[in-house]
Amino acid sequence: MGKMLSEEERRHMLEKLESKIVATRFMTLKYISSSINTDKVDFAKMDIEIPEFTKSLVRIIEFLVEKDPEEMVKREAGVCLENLKKKLNPTLMHDVPVCTSCGERLVVSYRFCTKCGVDLKGQKWVATYKLCEKCQNYIDPKWNNCSHCGNVLIKKVDVPKACSFCKKKIEPGWMLCPYCGSRLKLVAGL
Repeated sequence: MGKMLSEEERRHMLEKLESKIVATRFMTLKYISSSINTDKVDFAKMDIEIPEFTKSLVRIIEFLVEKDPEEMVKREAGVCLENLKKKLNPTLMHDVPVCTSCGERLVVSYRFCTKCGVDLKGQKWVATYKLCEKCQNYIDPKWNNCSHCGNVLIKKVDVPKACSFCKKKIEPGWMLCPYCGSRLKLVAGL
């Protein structure tokens, strides 16, 4: 597994990304992507242990993607950002609510900000999340089950399938089609 960057290495990396020299920004982005692809640096572990660094890193790279005057830096920043997002905890990178008071990334079910302590009930993003029918806690739309009470949020429905040979409707548990005799499932030993 990759190493953790020292405080000095982290500071230099952020400074190089904000350099006025195009080649320095470009090569730093290349280094970050290469470090991710070869597991030289453990960005996921740093995101857990030093989240302020990874927040700053993502923020700077996002800025380069959008505003860098050099097209090649913008393209490399886009590649780097995608690689970085794959390594970082996905729940922290994709459509995650942030405290409008301090910018801290939050879990949907938090009631108070873990950084500044503000009550999250009145924040705008809260209205975009649904409540669990069973326990009335906020749930993420990507969840299959409520993280608080285990309530099934996405009901699985067995849809009758059709035989691939005769196209007549069949039950999901059938091994052979009763209409044409075709084998529907592989059975061990046959």
